[in-house]
Amino acid sequence: MTPRRFDVLVAGGGLVGLSLAPALARAGLAVALADRAPIAAPAADPATLDARVYAFSPASVAFLEAQRAWPAVPASRLQPVESMRIEGDRGAVLEFSAYDVGVRALAWIAEEREVRRALVPQLADAGVEVLAPGRFAALSFAPTHATLELDGVGAIEARLVVGADGVRSWVREAAGMRAEPRPYGQTAVVANFACERPHGGCARQWFRADGGILAWLPLPGRRISIVWSAPAALATELMTLDHAALAARVADAGRRVLGDFEVVTPPAAFPLQFLRLPAQVAHRLALVGDAAHGVHPLAGQGVNLGFGDAEALAAVVAARGPVADPGAPVLLERYARRRAEPVLAMQAVTDGLARLFGARSAWLAVLRNLGLGAADRLPFVKQALAQHAVR
Repeated sequence: MTPRRFDVLVAGGGLVGLSLAPALARAGLAVALADRAPIAAPAADPATLDARVYAFSPASVAFLEAQRAWPAVPASRLQPVESMRIEGDRGAVLEFSAYDVGVRALAWIAEEREVRRALVPQLADAGVEVLAPGRFAALSFAPTHATLELDGVGAIEARLVVGADGVRSWVREAAGMRAEPRPYGQTAVVANFACERPHGGCARQWFRADGGILAWLPLPGRRISIVWSAPAALATELMTLDHAALAARVADAGRRVLGDFEVVTPPAAFPLQFLRLPAQVAHRLALVGDAAHGVHPLAGQGVNLGFGDAEALAAVVAARGPVADPGAPVLLERYARRRAEPVLAMQAVTDGLARLFGARSAWLAVLRNLGLGAADRLPFVKQALAQHAVR
């Protein structure tokens, strides 16, 4: 069979791939989106919450607005984060707010399901061809193009393949960009709860004495989503608790500042890993999202890094000028340079904090809490942290 030909093939139908494909198509390219699973907008379900909840930075919101998706997310499913409170394992506190940097919100909390429902229709609107479901079978490279074999679909040629298929990326592995994620020895336990008291739009985070990190993210109404980055043994224990015991355990871990809790969505767990690649691009290949980098969730920036990748790649391609080939080395190098600094900076901050607060040394515990408390007393430091949060 004659291969089907496109300018760009985006391999992976997560939120990052779903946002990138229409952005590239609107830059004047023939774009296909491939995934192992069917790509369809989830049905609306106002009675339930999705267990997968993300904090979208203002920069990510602006990118999704440009893709005509964010306005389609119901306002009733969005919660602005208006302030942040971080507590160390020995009582130090750091607080900052959206007011500190003159923005409406430090971030917006939204369910994965709702954002996906808003993004999927943009594929057809932008003229993206969807090739799914189809198992990724083989990937090969020629001087002028790459070819991805999809079971049930056939051969797909593209001048540029974008790997957007997650931290265990098949595309990355097939392209020979081998990198083994480094385990943190922690498991993230996520769940949603109804709470007795209003959260006031405040996101809370505790660095715990056992090296774990507990985050509460506000949701619409008197509800929160939690990410408990726990040592593996504790995570196993949390996952075995019944709903009432889990709710009490989470409320107690936050000193019941929001009163009693009730489970809204059952807990899920996933191991935490760090991934750093020597390069985010190769011949006829660019990586985005978790396929390109893995970070600790303590700053809630993993998905925002992915949207930053998508925005940067689309911008580079849109500004290609006389360079007609979207897979040209000069364009891929521009993309790699644009993303190198923000990715490295975020990895350094999140990995450094995870290691610092995970260390069991008594003198380190004193120093890190002194640093956290000092940052809270210095307005220019707090403002810098708040500005970093909204990027």
